[in-house]
Amino acid sequence: MSGKILEKIIKQTEKLTLDEKQKLYDHLIKSLEETDDSDSDLSAELKEEKLQLRDKWMKENRGKYGGLYVALDGDKLVGTGKNYPEAVEAAKKAGAENAVVDFVHPPDYVGEIGGFESL
Repeated sequence: MSGKILEKIIKQTEKLTLDEKQKLYDHLIKSLEETDDSDSDLSAELKEEKLQLRDKWMKENRGKYGGLYVALDGDKLVGTGKNYPEAVEAAKKAGAENAVVDFVHPPDYVGEIGGFESL
């Protein structure tokens, strides 16, 4: 693609609404993730950025969604459920086939490790 065509496309994006820009962003990210160049530095950067966005979302929303399974596309909530299959189904209904589903621990959750005995 020539530089002039790309410049025209970029100028056109300035006319988009915020929702339209989000859809375009999601489309571009998805198309980058689907490239065969898995060794690409850009692809690795995008995956890391998406992981950081998800982690930030999980921390910020623990109080509201604690005890539920959430389906996230980066930091965008695309579905919830009381169990994993419900959250997956909600994500599919939202059109987010590649959403990450994770359990949100309640704010007062304390993890424990068992099965170890001292000698």
